[in-house]
Amino acid sequence: MIERRRAACFGVNERTDLSAHFNQEMTVEQAFRTHAGARRVFAKFHLGGCSHCAISETETIAQVSEGYGIPLPMLMDELERLFAMGGLNVGDHVRLPDDIRSKIPQLANVPETGEVKSHDSGAYTVEFGDVRLQGLAEDFIKVETTTAA
Repeated sequence: MIERRRAACFGVNERTDLSAHFNQEMTVEQAFRTHAGARRVFAKFHLGGCSHCAISETETIAQVSEGYGIPLPMLMDELERLFAMGGLNVGDHVRLPDDIRSKIPQLANVPETGEVKSHDSGAYTVEFGDVRLQGLAEDFIKVETTTAA
């Protein structure tokens, strides 16, 4: 009963309590380990990016929500969406979005397509020739390969 009252104080709905990947009692550090994209979710809410909006990795998601006035269901939904995004598979061929390639001069001579070599907690390692890059699925564009018949 105490847990229900506590959840009600944070405005948590039933679905958020039963989140498949994240929960309100998880620390920020645990969220970061659960999915590499969690850092981007917190950054989207301007959390952890600078000294006056820094968050402690030992705080729970609920504490961050309460402390910074971000509705817990909104924060939980954004975190959970990380797992709803389409992913890549090891062996997939990808290319970099033009806006990323154009902003980083060192990528000018990198081959157009690369191959996904590994995947861990939402982060992908992709080899573009001799260059190895890491990022989320949204950082790469999947290239459909055709085989000659």
